[in-house]
Amino acid sequence: MTVVLFSVIIIWVSNIPTPTAQTRLDVRPEMLPIYSGGTEIGVNITLTHLGGEALQPVPTIIYVVSQTGGSTPQTDVVILHRYNGLLGTPSGLLDGRDSVWDIGERWEYQNYALRTSYTISITIVDIQKSLIVWTSQLNAPAGTRPPVFVDKWTDDMKGTDAIDPIQDSLGFFLYAKVSDPDGDMNRNSVYATLTMWYGIDPTCSSPQKMHDDGAAPDRVPGDDVYALGNIICTSPPYPPLTWDGGIILLNATDLRGHQTTTRFVLHVVQATSGGGGTGGRIPSELWQYIGYVQIRTGEVWVTNLGLPYSTTTTFQPYRVTKAQLNALGGSLFHFKMANHGNTTIFIDGWTVAFFTSSQSAGGFAQYIVKPVNPSIPANGGGIAAYPGIATNVNDFQYAQVFDINVANQEVGGAPTIVLVATNHPFNTDWGRNWGTDSMFINILISGMAGPANYTYQQLVGNGPNPRNCLGLGPSYNPINHLNDAIVACRSSWYAQVIPFIGMVIY
Repeated sequence: MTVVLFSVIIIWVSNIPTPTAQTRLDVRPEMLPIYSGGTEIGVNITLTHLGGEALQPVPTIIYVVSQTGGSTPQTDVVILHRYNGLLGTPSGLLDGRDSVWDIGERWEYQNYALRTSYTISITIVDIQKSLIVWTSQLNAPAGTRPPVFVDKWTDDMKGTDAIDPIQDSLGFFLYAKVSDPDGDMNRNSVYATLTMWYGIDPTCSSPQKMHDDGAAPDRVPGDDVYALGNIICTSPPYPPLTWDGGIILLNATDLRGHQTTTRFVLHVVQATSGGGGTGGRIPSELWQYIGYVQIRTGEVWVTNLGLPYSTTTTFQPYRVTKAQLNALGGSLFHFKMANHGNTTIFIDGWTVAFFTSSQSAGGFAQYIVKPVNPSIPANGGGIAAYPGIATNVNDFQYAQVFDINVANQEVGGAPTIVLVATNHPFNTDWGRNWGTDSMFINILISGMAGPANYTYQQLVGNGPNPRNCLGLGPSYNPINHLNDAIVACRSSWYAQVIPFIGMVIY
């Protein structure tokens, strides 16, 4: 009985499975940023085998898992081998003569797509035993880490708490929340580069300093939210719709010179509301087609040349008698117009109102004259020939300017009253015999356009010079700036036709 019982026990014990051997591992991890010129361009991870069993090359797999923000985690699967710096992500054993990872030997991994601000973890797996032998989340040592862009966004210029879409031509603000895990942030080092200005304006295309000082558009000083705005590069009439998808480059530096760069994609949508009390607006990109200079019904009137051009004795041209037009030396037409564009318009002596008869194919012109003295009769010295020479287009001279309103393109610049009376350009041969007719009036604005977003006062030296344009001052003439070295400072020839009103003469 004893022999039988002992035999049964032996058979039972022999059938019990042998326990799987456990791999014991002690690893010291280290993650350092890789810098180039002070800018972090990648991470270098080193794992040192401090104790436990040696890891064999075939069953050992190393998983590098990374995640930034709310993005999907990315996993890089690495096999164990000797260090190979020619790989896309260099990795491998730095020490020893084989691919077995023994105690005291280091394994290194470099990845130029990762940053120390990402959430990065390492997991070592023995696939033969189906065991996780070691895992840990990595952090760079204090003092080696660069600043981190926690968030970045844009907002319109309404000043509301809500973050609103950026509408074309209405301006925008840029914000970035920046922190430094080492607490050594250089608070004067946050800059934004508006790449949309490359090749157009050297001032606006250079890095723009962002502020966290409480001055608008920044709201709270010292809260690590940096703001950019209230500058010519981001104010109306910018941004145009063509900026949608444009790249803004951001960078920040700590006191040790460690730098972080990132990018932001600007999104611009069609404006849905505007000024003028009309419930709608004309998009800024359409002004070039309909013309910058505009005139409204009711802002044209007629005086007689024998009276001062400032006289209150005026009459409307829409329905008028030939006697009114021919009295007191003839008629002087006043056209009150405003510039709704973003370039100052300098007008010359070819500016004209053309009258076309509805009863024949003929017509005639009345050219611009220069206002001189509003208190004496217009044909007695109150007006004069417009400056310039009709036979020399390069002798560009101007006596009147259509200024711009940088802050509100729809409101436009201060209105300018254009006086037309002469029968030939740059002349004083005023006076015309008007007869019964029905006529159409078209206005030709002729002259030159200055650089974008420079008011007339800025061009003549009485204001800021944001693009460092040369040659500004009291003697400024746009014809001298057609080929300026700075493209954004160049002037150009300008001409625009305004189909205006009908005039019934009886």
